[in-house]
Amino acid sequence: MKFVRYESRLKAGELLVEFIENRIKVLKDQLFNNKTLFFCFAIPNGGVPVTEGFCSKYNLTYDILIVRKIKIPYNTEAGFGAITTDGTILINKSLLSQLNLSEKQIQDSISLTKNEISERLKLYNKESSLKKFYSDHIKNKYIFLLDDGLASGFTMLAAISMIKKYHPLKIYVAVPTAPLRTINRIKAEVDEIICPNIRDVLWFAVADAYKNWYDIPETEVLEIIEKSNNYITAIK
Repeated sequence: MKFVRYESRLKAGELLVEFIENRIKVLKDQLFNNKTLFFCFAIPNGGVPVTEGFCSKYNLTYDILIVRKIKIPYNTEAGFGAITTDGTILINKSLLSQLNLSEKQIQDSISLTKNEISERLKLYNKESSLKKFYSDHIKNKYIFLLDDGLASGFTMLAAISMIKKYHPLKIYVAVPTAPLRTINRIKAEVDEIICPNIRDVLWFAVADAYKNWYDIPETEVLEIIEKSNNYITAIK
Protein backbone atom coordinates (compact mmCIF):
# COMPACT_ATOMS: atom_id res chain seq x y z
CA MET A 1 0.00 0.00 0.00
CA LYS A 2 1.31 3.42 -0.96
CA PHE A 3 2.15 5.66 1.98
CA VAL A 4 0.09 8.83 2.26
CA ARG A 5 1.92 11.68 3.96
CA TYR A 6 0.65 12.82 7.34
CA GLU A 7 -1.55 15.92 7.41
CA SER A 8 0.13 17.12 10.62
CA ARG A 9 2.12 15.92 13.60
CA LEU A 10 -1.07 15.81 15.69
CA LYS A 11 -2.77 13.59 13.12
CA ALA A 12 0.36 11.41 12.93
CA GLY A 13 0.06 10.80 16.68
CA GLU A 14 -3.57 9.73 16.26
CA LEU A 15 -2.58 7.40 13.44
CA LEU A 16 0.06 5.77 15.66
CA VAL A 17 -2.83 4.63 17.88
CA GLU A 18 -4.67 3.23 14.85
CA PHE A 19 -1.51 1.39 13.84
CA ILE A 20 -1.30 -0.24 17.28
CA GLU A 21 -5.00 -1.15 17.20
CA ASN A 22 -4.65 -2.77 13.78
CA ARG A 23 -1.28 -4.47 14.20
CA ILE A 24 -0.43 -5.09 17.89
CA LYS A 25 -3.45 -6.60 19.65
CA VAL A 26 -1.71 -7.43 22.94
CA LEU A 27 -0.52 -3.84 23.37
CA LYS A 28 -3.93 -2.52 22.29
CA ASP A 29 -5.63 -4.60 24.98
CA GLN A 30 -3.16 -3.44 27.62
CA LEU A 31 -3.75 0.21 26.69
CA PHE A 32 -7.50 -0.26 26.85
CA ASN A 33 -7.61 -2.20 30.12
CA ASN A 34 -4.62 -0.89 32.11
CA LYS A 35 -3.96 2.67 30.96
CA THR A 36 -2.87 3.75 34.48
CA LEU A 37 0.21 1.55 34.01
CA PHE A 38 1.31 3.63 31.01
CA PHE A 39 3.18 6.92 30.95
CA CYS A 40 4.37 8.80 27.87
CA PHE A 41 7.26 11.14 27.14
CA ALA A 42 7.34 13.63 24.29
CA ILE A 43 10.70 14.67 22.88
CA PRO A 44 10.33 18.37 21.98
CA ASN A 45 9.74 20.19 19.93
CA GLY A 46 8.25 18.05 17.17
CA GLY A 47 7.33 15.19 19.45
CA VAL A 48 4.92 17.29 21.51
CA PRO A 49 2.01 17.51 19.01
CA VAL A 50 2.58 13.85 18.07
CA THR A 51 2.30 12.87 21.73
CA GLU A 52 -0.74 15.09 22.25
CA GLY A 53 -2.53 13.34 19.38
CA PHE A 54 -1.44 9.92 20.63
CA CYS A 55 -2.37 10.44 24.27
CA SER A 56 -5.75 11.99 23.52
CA LYS A 57 -6.95 8.71 22.01
CA TYR A 58 -6.55 6.72 25.23
CA ASN A 59 -6.47 9.60 27.71
CA LEU A 60 -2.86 8.80 28.63
CA THR A 61 -0.67 11.15 30.65
CA TYR A 62 2.57 12.58 29.24
CA ASP A 63 5.49 14.79 30.10
CA ILE A 64 8.27 16.41 28.11
CA LEU A 65 11.69 14.74 28.03
CA ILE A 66 14.31 17.19 26.81
CA VAL A 67 17.22 15.75 24.84
CA ARG A 68 19.89 18.10 23.50
CA LYS A 69 22.83 17.18 21.32
CA ILE A 70 26.34 17.97 22.55
CA LYS A 71 27.50 20.20 19.74
CA ILE A 72 30.82 19.91 17.94
CA PRO A 73 32.57 23.26 18.62
CA TYR A 74 33.49 23.96 15.00
CA ASN A 75 30.24 22.52 13.53
CA THR A 76 27.34 23.31 15.84
CA GLU A 77 24.80 21.75 13.46
CA ALA A 78 26.27 18.36 14.40
CA GLY A 79 26.80 16.66 17.72
CA PHE A 80 29.05 14.01 19.27
CA GLY A 81 26.57 12.98 21.95
CA ALA A 82 23.38 13.94 23.77
CA ILE A 83 22.21 14.88 27.26
CA THR A 84 18.74 14.33 28.69
CA THR A 85 16.62 16.24 31.19
CA ASP A 86 18.03 14.48 34.24
CA GLY A 87 21.66 14.88 33.15
CA THR A 88 22.11 11.45 31.53
CA ILE A 89 24.97 11.72 29.01
CA LEU A 90 25.39 9.46 25.99
CA ILE A 91 28.57 9.93 23.93
CA ASN A 92 28.98 8.79 20.34
CA LYS A 93 32.41 7.32 21.00
CA SER A 94 33.15 6.27 17.44
CA LEU A 95 32.48 9.80 16.20
CA LEU A 96 34.29 11.49 19.08
CA SER A 97 37.43 9.44 18.36
CA GLN A 98 37.58 11.06 14.91
CA LEU A 99 37.12 14.68 16.01
CA ASN A 100 40.45 15.36 17.71
CA LEU A 101 38.83 17.46 20.44
CA SER A 102 40.68 18.36 23.62
CA GLU A 103 39.25 17.36 26.98
CA LYS A 104 38.50 21.03 27.64
CA GLN A 105 36.54 21.35 24.39
CA ILE A 106 34.55 18.22 25.27
CA GLN A 107 33.74 19.45 28.79
CA ASP A 108 32.90 22.95 27.57
CA SER A 109 30.43 21.50 25.06
CA ILE A 110 28.84 19.33 27.75
CA SER A 111 28.51 22.33 30.07
CA LEU A 112 26.93 24.40 27.32
CA THR A 113 24.40 21.66 26.63
CA LYS A 114 23.51 21.34 30.32
CA ASN A 115 22.91 25.10 30.43
CA GLU A 116 20.61 24.82 27.40
CA ILE A 117 18.61 22.13 29.17
CA SER A 118 18.41 24.23 32.33
CA GLU A 119 16.95 27.10 30.30
CA ARG A 120 14.41 24.77 28.72
CA LEU A 121 13.38 23.50 32.16
CA LYS A 122 12.74 27.07 33.27
CA LEU A 123 10.68 27.68 30.14
CA TYR A 124 8.46 24.71 30.99
CA ASN A 125 8.32 25.64 34.70
CA LYS A 126 10.05 22.46 35.79
CA GLU A 127 12.45 21.84 38.64
CA SER A 128 16.08 21.38 37.72
CA SER A 129 16.18 18.14 39.72
CA LEU A 130 13.54 15.69 38.52
CA LYS A 131 14.92 12.34 39.61
CA LYS A 132 12.19 11.63 42.19
CA PHE A 133 9.52 12.57 39.66
CA TYR A 134 11.04 10.18 37.13
CA SER A 135 11.31 7.39 39.65
CA ASP A 136 7.64 7.83 40.61
CA HIS A 137 6.40 7.91 37.00
CA ILE A 138 8.69 5.37 35.34
CA LYS A 139 9.37 2.58 37.83
CA ASN A 140 7.17 -0.44 37.11
CA LYS A 141 5.36 1.41 34.31
CA TYR A 142 5.02 0.85 30.58
CA ILE A 143 6.77 3.84 28.98
CA PHE A 144 6.15 5.32 25.55
CA LEU A 145 8.80 7.58 24.00
CA LEU A 146 7.43 9.64 21.13
CA ASP A 147 8.92 11.97 18.53
CA ASP A 148 7.86 13.17 15.09
CA GLY A 149 10.40 10.86 13.47
CA LEU A 150 13.88 9.41 13.77
CA ALA A 151 16.91 10.28 11.67
CA SER A 152 20.13 8.85 13.13
CA GLY A 153 18.24 7.91 16.29
CA PHE A 154 21.01 9.02 18.63
CA THR A 155 18.87 11.42 20.69
CA MET A 156 16.28 8.66 21.08
CA LEU A 157 19.02 6.31 22.30
CA ALA A 158 19.93 8.91 24.93
CA ALA A 159 16.29 9.11 26.02
CA ILE A 160 16.12 5.31 26.24
CA SER A 161 19.31 5.26 28.31
CA MET A 162 17.75 7.69 30.77
CA ILE A 163 14.46 5.80 31.05
CA LYS A 164 16.24 2.51 31.79
CA LYS A 165 17.84 4.04 34.89
CA TYR A 166 14.40 4.23 36.53
CA HIS A 167 13.40 0.57 35.97
CA PRO A 168 10.32 0.62 33.72
CA LEU A 169 8.37 -2.55 33.02
CA LYS A 170 8.75 -2.04 29.29
CA ILE A 171 9.85 0.69 26.88
CA TYR A 172 8.02 1.41 23.63
CA VAL A 173 9.26 3.86 21.01
CA ALA A 174 6.49 5.25 18.81
CA VAL A 175 7.38 7.45 15.83
CA PRO A 176 5.51 8.18 12.59
CA THR A 177 8.55 7.74 10.32
CA ALA A 178 12.14 6.47 10.36
CA PRO A 179 14.77 4.87 8.10
CA LEU A 180 15.19 1.10 8.34
CA ARG A 181 18.81 1.39 9.48
CA THR A 182 17.74 3.46 12.51
CA ILE A 183 14.87 1.10 13.33
CA ASN A 184 17.40 -1.74 13.41
CA ARG A 185 19.66 0.31 15.69
CA ILE A 186 16.88 1.21 18.14
CA LYS A 187 14.89 -2.02 18.31
CA ALA A 188 17.57 -3.92 20.20
CA GLU A 189 17.33 -1.36 23.02
CA VAL A 190 13.54 -1.40 23.59
CA ASP A 191 10.68 -3.86 23.91
CA GLU A 192 8.93 -2.66 20.79
CA ILE A 193 9.23 0.08 18.20
CA ILE A 194 6.06 1.31 16.52
CA CYS A 195 6.55 3.02 13.18
CA PRO A 196 4.03 2.97 10.30
CA ASN A 197 6.42 4.50 7.74
CA ILE A 198 9.77 2.68 7.67
CA ARG A 199 11.87 3.64 4.66
CA ASP A 200 14.77 1.59 3.32
CA VAL A 201 16.57 4.48 1.62
CA LEU A 202 20.04 5.99 1.53
CA TRP A 203 18.89 9.59 1.96
CA PHE A 204 16.21 10.15 4.55
CA ALA A 205 14.40 13.22 5.90
CA VAL A 206 11.67 13.19 8.53
CA ALA A 207 10.03 16.13 6.74
CA ASP A 208 9.25 13.94 3.70
CA ALA A 209 6.56 12.10 5.67
CA TYR A 210 4.50 15.27 6.27
CA LYS A 211 2.38 17.41 3.96
CA ASN A 212 2.89 20.54 6.05
CA TRP A 213 6.36 20.45 7.61
CA TYR A 214 7.81 23.28 9.65
CA ASP A 215 10.04 23.69 12.69
CA ILE A 216 7.78 23.99 15.71
CA PRO A 217 8.57 27.08 17.81
CA GLU A 218 8.65 27.07 21.60
CA THR A 219 5.51 29.21 21.62
CA GLU A 220 3.56 26.43 19.93
CA VAL A 221 4.87 23.83 22.37
CA LEU A 222 3.77 26.00 25.30
CA GLU A 223 0.36 26.54 23.73
CA ILE A 224 -0.16 22.79 23.27
CA ILE A 225 0.76 21.82 26.81
CA GLU A 226 -1.18 24.70 28.36
CA LYS A 227 -4.36 23.60 26.56
CA SER A 228 -3.77 19.87 26.97
CA ASN A 229 -5.94 17.57 29.09
CA ASN A 230 -3.19 14.94 29.04
CA TYR A 231 -0.02 16.86 29.87
CA ILE A 232 1.16 16.01 33.38
CA THR A 233 0.29 19.39 34.96
CA ALA A 234 -3.31 19.02 33.75
CA ILE A 235 -3.76 15.82 35.79
CA LYS A 236 -5.21 16.51 39.24
